[in-house]
Amino acid sequence: MNVTAGYDKLRVFEQIRQGLQEGIAHAQGKLSLKTTTMPKPVPKLTKSRVVAIRKKLSMSQAVFASYLNVPTKTLQSWEQGAREPKASEARLLQIIEHDPERAMGLVSAASEGRSREQASRGRQASKG
Repeated sequence: MNVTAGYDKLRVFEQIRQGLQEGIAHAQGKLSLKTTTMPKPVPKLTKSRVVAIRKKLSMSQAVFASYLNVPTKTLQSWEQGAREPKASEARLLQIIEHDPERAMGLVSAASEGRSREQASRGRQASKG
């Protein structure tokens, strides 16, 4: 029992030691580590900006809300300034604003893929 507990501690120590050695090697230019550039935080979306994104797509509130997978009332509250989109919703709106055709195409493709999956499962269930 004591040997196993000591082994677990040694294993963590070895991991820490290896991490420190890799950090030193990286600092000396001997090792290239994978780095990830984090995206900037999503800026606040004003009510007029949300309206502009929707109108750029020539969509009604109901249709645009459906694409965003939010209730129409939620979209209306954003557009009236009563509420602000959450960070994830704001990121999606930012992506749609940047490249509306591609974003809407991806939403449609994902939706069609899900419909095909559900239909396939339904056929399999009826066979079984």
